[in-house]
Amino acid sequence: MNLFSLAISVIFFINGIRDLYFGYTIYFFVLIGLGTIYFLIFFFTKIQFNPLTWFLNLVFILFIIFFFSTTKGFENGISLYYFVILISSLFIFNEKNTVKYNIVLYMLVLILFMVSHHFDFKIFTIEKNNNDEFTKNQRIFTFLETFIGIICFAYFILSKHFKIAVLYKQTLRSENIIKELRRKNQVDSQHIIIEDIVKLAMKDDIAFIPKIKLVFPELYNNLIRINPEITPDEFKFCSLLKLGFTTKDIAEYNNLAIRTVQTRKSRLRKSFNISSDVDLYKWIDEI
Repeated sequence: MNLFSLAISVIFFINGIRDLYFGYTIYFFVLIGLGTIYFLIFFFTKIQFNPLTWFLNLVFILFIIFFFSTTKGFENGISLYYFVILISSLFIFNEKNTVKYNIVLYMLVLILFMVSHHFDFKIFTIEKNNNDEFTKNQRIFTFLETFIGIICFAYFILSKHFKIAVLYKQTLRSENIIKELRRKNQVDSQHIIIEDIVKLAMKDDIAFIPKIKLVFPELYNNLIRINPEITPDEFKFCSLLKLGFTTKDIAEYNNLAIRTVQTRKSRLRKSFNISSDVDLYKWIDEI
């Protein structure tokens, strides 16, 4: 919401300065005043989100667009701003109980546009209404601002999509790890919550080590018998192997390069005197 307020304030400031350049002082002060209000909202980072307040906020902006888009004709291009507001409303009202605001806003835009069309986008008049240079300038400004706005929304859409895809992939992977771990160890989910261990490992949480020691109490004791000088990192690495994490999994969830994980596997073999023809996962299963 704060970023949206900042974007709106920038648009008002830019258009206000442009209007001053063309001699429209009244609209300069109006736009600068509105821009200042939205700019101040940007600094209130902890402002509570109220759906109704922001709905009325967007309605107000729509009527501003309606006014300026009907001062000379459709050729001024200001109607393009409608699309920016419509897309932004999908980000603002993205919960089930706020979808109704999107419906009302979309209907309102349709009504305002049809009214503007009926009057050929010439309902209001402003001084120097015959300034063709201003109209041409306004058109390119509107297009560029709308274009940049849609690019920003596209960025947020793709970012959200990528995050959801990663989370979905992690969920599938965790389910496979849990299923395989239960099969190998025949543990009862009612007594031991394996899901917690896997999730902690995927998050690289500091609580992972105490939890793995609790669930597999003999793992650490058996490892320290083989190598009394085992390091915490080596034990963590062995624990991940015990859970069935692949090289790619370990690299991804610990922010490591795949080559780094492979190097650690080699070091682990040397530390525990494991022959190169022995599978590490089978070895750790027997510990």
